[in-house]
Amino acid sequence: MPEPLVLCATNRLAQSLRGEIAPGAVAWLTRQALTIGQWLGQLADEARIAGLADLPEPLDAFAERVLWEQSIAPSLAAAGPLFDLPGMAATAAEAHALCRAWNLAPGGPALSDEARLFLDWQARFEERCRATGWLDVPGVERQVLGLIENGHFVLPEAVAFAGFDRLTPFERRLADALAARGTAVEFCPPGAVDRGSAIVIACADPAAECAAAAAWAHDRLASDPGARLAIVVPDLAAVREPLEFMLDDLLHPALIRPDGAEQPRRFNFSLGHPLAGEPLVRTALALLALASGRAKIDQARLSEMLLAGGWTGADREADGRARLDAAMRRDLPLFTSPHSLLRHAARLAEDGEAPCPATCTALAACLEVMDGAAGRRRAGEWAAVFRRALQAAGWPGERPLSSREFQAREAFAEVLAGMARLDALLGRIDAAQAVRRLREICALRLFQPETRGRPAVQVLGVLESAGLRFDALWVLGMNDEQWPPAPRPNPLLPQQLQRAAGVARASAEVELDFARRVHERLLHSAPEIRFSFARADGNRALRPSPLLAGLAVQEDAGVPANRLAADLARFAPGDLVAIADAAAPPVADGEKVGGGSWLLRAQAICPAWAFFQYRLGAEAMETPVEGLDAAARGTLVHAALEAFWKATGGSRGFATLDAAVLAQAIAQAVDSGLQAFERARRTPLAPRFRQLEADRLAKLLAAWLAVDTAREHDFTVVACEQEADFDIEGIRVRMVVDRIDDIAGQRIIIDYKTGRDIDTRNWADERITEPQLPIYAALVGGVAGVAFAKVLPDAPGFAGIAAEPGLLPGVRGLGEDKQKTFDHERFPDWPALVAHWDASLRAIAREVKDGVAGVVFADDKALRYCEVLPALRLAERRRLLAAALTDASLSSP
Repeated sequence: MPEPLVLCATNRLAQSLRGEIAPGAVAWLTRQALTIGQWLGQLADEARIAGLADLPEPLDAFAERVLWEQSIAPSLAAAGPLFDLPGMAATAAEAHALCRAWNLAPGGPALSDEARLFLDWQARFEERCRATGWLDVPGVERQVLGLIENGHFVLPEAVAFAGFDRLTPFERRLADALAARGTAVEFCPPGAVDRGSAIVIACADPAAECAAAAAWAHDRLASDPGARLAIVVPDLAAVREPLEFMLDDLLHPALIRPDGAEQPRRFNFSLGHPLAGEPLVRTALALLALASGRAKIDQARLSEMLLAGGWTGADREADGRARLDAAMRRDLPLFTSPHSLLRHAARLAEDGEAPCPATCTALAACLEVMDGAAGRRRAGEWAAVFRRALQAAGWPGERPLSSREFQAREAFAEVLAGMARLDALLGRIDAAQAVRRLREICALRLFQPETRGRPAVQVLGVLESAGLRFDALWVLGMNDEQWPPAPRPNPLLPQQLQRAAGVARASAEVELDFARRVHERLLHSAPEIRFSFARADGNRALRPSPLLAGLAVQEDAGVPANRLAADLARFAPGDLVAIADAAAPPVADGEKVGGGSWLLRAQAICPAWAFFQYRLGAEAMETPVEGLDAAARGTLVHAALEAFWKATGGSRGFATLDAAVLAQAIAQAVDSGLQAFERARRTPLAPRFRQLEADRLAKLLAAWLAVDTAREHDFTVVACEQEADFDIEGIRVRMVVDRIDDIAGQRIIIDYKTGRDIDTRNWADERITEPQLPIYAALVGGVAGVAFAKVLPDAPGFAGIAAEPGLLPGVRGLGEDKQKTFDHERFPDWPALVAHWDASLRAIAREVKDGVAGVVFADDKALRYCEVLPALRLAERRRLLAAALTDASLSSP
């Protein structure tokens, strides 16, 4: 008997069978293995060529979805924006397919409102299909089945149905039609081998379950490199990311470097990704979306585009792009446009900084193509415009593509070529609509790059595992809430009708029957089977699936206590280099160290912070905000106060001014501060926003000046925003003093603060974490007090310490410190306190000079403003400490 045609439940099973040698064959012959859809599609093409029937070309999945949207939209009328139209279209398409496959015919007076709506949508959908000659894929397959029943086509002598856990009425009708035509029909049993030995592994949580499965695969392949293994997961999408990471970590530790991303793996996932998620396609869609829009957009989208690969300058201008991104975050508003970004890049070029000229040229060319194609066009015409725009942008980049990238580019090209099929459906649309539809098509299309050879470990969903054979099998996620699956009847069809027909996901009984069939099939898929479940997920307790009853349960041993040692053991000697990161190179003669007083502040809090940020130059990217952030608002306050004191002569005489004159002086100072701020940023504030900010500043200055008016002693502001340079133990410290007041020949140093977090107690500590005022007091003579000016709208005032009481309201004299912050025994007088400051600051400066750079800090709350916090790697250090403590406790008697 000739080799039968095998009709498979899944495409993966068909591919697997085509890769095997047919039983009894003396030469390599590709087995005839197709899914039912593939085979009926071939017969449909044959019927069109032979003229057997006037079969229409089937609608692809996206075209069908659009047609359902258009069939549903009229019934929503004005309420349309309140509904998820794409979601409703997907549900309606599923209901229509269920009607085709399970012979469902909803009707009768007892129908729900949802079912009546669906029947109306379905009638409209089918009417449009008839009028335009379109037909959905299930409709074409039903017509082909009718031709088979009527005696058409030369059929195979034998057909085997393989991998089906349950047959739909349509599939049974096909089998009956084949048998009636004389074809020998065979149903392959669900199990491929004898029932294997099975055990159950109980794991602490889902993460531990993934780790156990990955460790099992690693150990099995270490003992038998040729073993064929599988990990089956009911909800594969939920665990794909952690499971993939753990398999990569255990099976391919040497491929952790970026250049290993495209290297072949010993494992493969059956679940593909949406094409829209592929980096190369995501870049293309982002470029088109940015170029097609006219409204301002969030900076995050522009940042993503600048930092993405796949277009001109991605490699050779990577650093320049990062600098342009940083400049955009610093200088442009949160909502901006690509054109504004290009103008800002041009301004930077005028100042002698051209971060990424090729990138800017390519982006401008892409924008020019899209701007020149304004108006409404058909989808196929937009596809041609998109190709030109992407070509102008240099997509897909300048370097050679990897295999995965090449396949993604080809898939995207197919999508663009197929957009012309939507011309009649969509009519004329604008650029933004065309890009949105293109993105939807790419999101709907699953992308799975071709895998070379047969990977040793296949990670599958329960359906994809149908009919496959393995040497060993691990079934993950066997909790009662996942297995059996929860019922999910289609909400547009009567539930009673679905339950009566036994439709998939219709009821708990249907799903229990399905789960039992699959469970039995899995038990016959390999001689060694392991089921696993998690005991908890966070604070939520979980239970094993009832289908595991009767199987022996083992507790998972978990990850070894010293996982780091196990990880390091996998590397060959010489691959790892130990570096003592607590010591940095000493500051060389002539070396410039920036940061000013902030350098000493960071060194006092955590030496590694000072080294990373101020000696290595690392800094956090600014986070753009709508309007002005706290730092910008603080800058405005400084500028307005400086302008006020310069305009009024810097004396307490402003208190005698008439209220109207004082208000005018405040308004002029605020305007001067805003102008200086706009000149520095080279970007004017929006008129309405500028007025609001001026009103805020005027109220804030008035509240603060009321505090200055209430001061006991006459004073003169002798300096505002005064720069000062100091040499501390060979470290050059440049700082700006916000304000210096003179009170009867005594100098008071004042630092403006617009935040509420103010700490003066650290001035008595050995490590001073707010050093800017103590620096000036210690290194410049004649200072009688230092204070923070709390410029706040609701609680303005001073906070600090002075040589004697009464110099500033709210600032205690050294001798009247009732809180004992400045202990009298340590600080009997003002010179003693200043000497403490001098000694402390010099000790901190010597640490900088000597290269002290350890990750040492007293309180991690002090690191909340650290810009280089990720570089401190606190979580890793805590893990190392925990592992060391565990090892010590295990080794102790």
